[in-house]
Amino acid sequence: MTTFRLLRQTNRSSRFAQVTVEVAASSRSEVEVTAIAADEHRREAELGARWALRGLPAAAKVTVTDVVITEVDTSTGDVYEATARAVWQALRVEHRAPYAGFSDPEMVASWLKNMFGRRLDAVTEARHWYQGRREPDAESLLHAWLFFEYVMPVGLHGRADQLLLAKEDPYRSYDMDEYGETRVGPAQPPDILSGSIGALLTDGAVIVGHDGDAVCAGLVLRFENGDLVIGTLGDEWVLAVGSVPAPAAHYWALQPFLRGADRNG
Repeated sequence: MTTFRLLRQTNRSSRFAQVTVEVAASSRSEVEVTAIAADEHRREAELGARWALRGLPAAAKVTVTDVVITEVDTSTGDVYEATARAVWQALRVEHRAPYAGFSDPEMVASWLKNMFGRRLDAVTEARHWYQGRREPDAESLLHAWLFFEYVMPVGLHGRADQLLLAKEDPYRSYDMDEYGETRVGPAQPPDILSGSIGALLTDGAVIVGHDGDAVCAGLVLRFENGDLVIGTLGDEWVLAVGSVPAPAAHYWALQPFLRGADRNG
């Protein structure tokens, strides 16, 4: 039995979730949640355990036996990450991806709704540079972090046609030897992500793929000064102001029930 406590307090935000798991060898990977908790936290626990089991060399059965939250300090993604880290700790796994990213449309929609009415204080970007030069906007972008007021920054990670959100701080710039370097710093004009800094988020929508795959492919962030589209398609970033670009619209669909207009429904 392993317990992981996610606990973080900053001058912007606080996070808390405590999850206990039992992990046993199994012929196939499976997850069971026996903890008494609200439905959304049980779902996060299940999804977090499944994220942790992805790509491991051996199958395992995870039983989530206890979930502890607080009404003030626990928000979307906290139980998910605490569960993933509890599983990794139980299996003594140093995971290649240090973040616990979520892409479930319901979880992304819940996070998005919590951002409505908040101002985007800053955007940090990680970009690839080679011999002192970089490709334009979306082509050189590796990762981005959105800093909404009073909450933990959220990192955006693209993986094929899947957009992953992770509550995390930006990493540092690093050298890639003969392949160039990764520079991490504030988004700057004329790059698209810099245009919404300082604006209030008034609405939004979650983008999924037309093939019915239940993962988030992107976001439409509706700020007071215009709409911002962020997504990933075929391992390439899609960034746009206003409407979804036509090439991406062929593959994407907005989730109607996740629109901001329905958030009180």
